[in-house]
Amino acid sequence: MNGERAIGLERRDGHDVGRDPRNIAPDELMSLGHTRMSAQQALRLRCIDCSGASAVEVRLCTHVQCPAWPFRMGRSPWRAPASEAQREWGRRLGARIAATVPKPFGEKDLNSTVGVAATSLPADGDVAEAHGGAGRRAGDRP
Repeated sequence: MNGERAIGLERRDGHDVGRDPRNIAPDELMSLGHTRMSAQQALRLRCIDCSGASAVEVRLCTHVQCPAWPFRMGRSPWRAPASEAQREWGRRLGARIAATVPKPFGEKDLNSTVGVAATSLPADGDVAEAHGGAGRRAGDRP
């Protein structure tokens, strides 16, 4: 038995059995390859594993007697939908969070650029001289 696998096992009556995960430290679980996730996410991943890594097959699953079947789409069918008050609270919270998050480097307030040209051209239209002689002059034709 390799070292990582041994972390998750214990001996009982001469046989290897899985340890109770409630008694395993998070860093030990991570050394076994597990990541922190909700039970709902774990069920969804189990369904994807069962269906050959195909999300389409998870959606089309016909194993209706499987305990995970109602949860296979990543949501609990037993959870009541959010009320309008909960939705409004979420919208207000999102707006408050968005107002406190700094803008990415270089991003400007859109209102500060209203009426400002994206580029500036020379007043006489002579693009070639304005850009160091590159390009054509106003009267040049191919």
